Amino acid sequence: MSSTARAAVTTMDDAFEKMLDADTNADKIIPAFRRNAPLEPGPALVPVARYISREYHEREKERLWSRVWQMAAHEDDFPNVGDVVPYDIATKSFLIVRVAEDEYKAYYNACLHRGRKLREARGKGLPELRCPFHGWTWNLDGSLKVVPCAHDYNGLKKDEESLPEVKVGRWGRFIFINPDPDCEPLEKYVGDLDTHFEFLPFERRYKSVHVAKIIRANWKVVQEAFMESYHVLMTHPQILTGGPNDLCTKYDAFGNYSRAIRCGALEAQTMPEWEPLPNDNISRLRHPLTGWLYEDLGNGRVQVTTAKGETGTFTSNAEWIAGDLKDANPHLCLWVSGQQLDEVRLPQPATADELQKMAAEKLGEGASPRAIGAELQRQALKETLPTMADDIPDVELSASIFFTLFPNWHPWGSFNPINYRFRPNGDNHEECIMECMYLSPIPEDGNYTPVSEIHWLDADSDWTEAPELGMLAMIFNQDLRNLPFVYEGLKATARENLRLADYNELKLRHFHKLYGEWVGDA
Repeated sequence: MSSTARAAVTTMDDAFEKMLDADTNADKIIPAFRRNAPLEPGPALVPVARYISREYHEREKERLWSRVWQMAAHEDDFPNVGDVVPYDIATKSFLIVRVAEDEYKAYYNACLHRGRKLREARGKGLPELRCPFHGWTWNLDGSLKVVPCAHDYNGLKKDEESLPEVKVGRWGRFIFINPDPDCEPLEKYVGDLDTHFEFLPFERRYKSVHVAKIIRANWKVVQEAFMESYHVLMTHPQILTGGPNDLCTKYDAFGNYSRAIRCGALEAQTMPEWEPLPNDNISRLRHPLTGWLYEDLGNGRVQVTTAKGETGTFTSNAEWIAGDLKDANPHLCLWVSGQQLDEVRLPQPATADELQKMAAEKLGEGASPRAIGAELQRQALKETLPTMADDIPDVELSASIFFTLFPNWHPWGSFNPINYRFRPNGDNHEECIMECMYLSPIPEDGNYTPVSEIHWLDADSDWTEAPELGMLAMIFNQDLRNLPFVYEGLKATARENLRLADYNELKLRHFHKLYGEWVGDA
């Protein structure tokens, strides 16, 4: 690793710059990748109460959700004029309405008569907004249309009974709302976020997947698990590729958003070499660092064998059943023996020999695994984006680039389709809604079918019940193996504050800096 004097914190900036210089398409790399913006080092102490206290939830309702720009919907949610999407945040509810071909409005989701929600679910192609209680009706533009028994409302003036609006902004086909009439423009709030997406702007993406799940933990607890890659070493060891110090992520903070770029090994590291696994129908996985072998025995049982030959049998929840080995990685037990995706086998990493063979075929002898992987993705993208695929830099295809726009939207960069949103589950500060959306490239031939509905999972559902997520569903199961226990641990801890790392948890530090400015401390 290298040291950046500007921030006096150990960063990945210099190593990342070298990686960019070695890129197959280095001349096509967008300027945003060359920007470095680490935060000053800590200490960053975060009050535990921010996660578990009802008082903070009440402050968020008053000082955050009532004032901040927040991503509420996507244009693909509205195939037709008259389509309506409710957006609920804590105790607030808003209606996003497509009122014309290229016009959207947002209203408080409450009838002006007796306060009933105008809509509790989405509507398609509505000619008007009618309250189900007594039938008061508004036009799509918010103007009052019909009042049953209007003669009974002395002094009622129709032009004073339009639905109250909240501010609407649009960025990259996303619809943002802000209840604060005096808020700054969305363009100023998001700043130069668009400069990170020059190759594939969000205007050229469509929503191909949308899954939402209830999770029994505060929204900040869950959100923060997806803001760093520090947890990968323990929680997702099966995806390690860069050696024993596989925490090779570059972090930066810009205005109201932060960025992480996880690239695997940025400097020379050596992965241990293990005997190749048999190619059969048994789910098995070897920990890439320790060499421990995890094999599915069926009926929710896992056999774990160490590199020295010690063995133990465990449940898919890592509870010991038998054997000399008494402890195992719970996330790998879950991976090999937990609920699986239908017709999906566990991927086995390619050996060094296989990678070298691919290198010779695609890029010539001596090509790096990073360049090989990027080239394979270019070939796949040619079906969708034939005129631009060859020009895409390796970094846009081989790195995991994930942003956080304060407070709760997490778009991923380049050609990774992942987008997250996290919010409280209604007025329950101890549960949240986690949403995963895939924003895929709009094909150059213009043929695509977006999704306009959400696939909902309840708190007890397994992520694999949303197979449209692919292998990410199993990754989420590993994350969810932690999160309720993080929340329970926060309630049990004797400490008043959590301590965040200077660099690997930079995005969390940036979030809590802004959170303090908006919400303050109780």
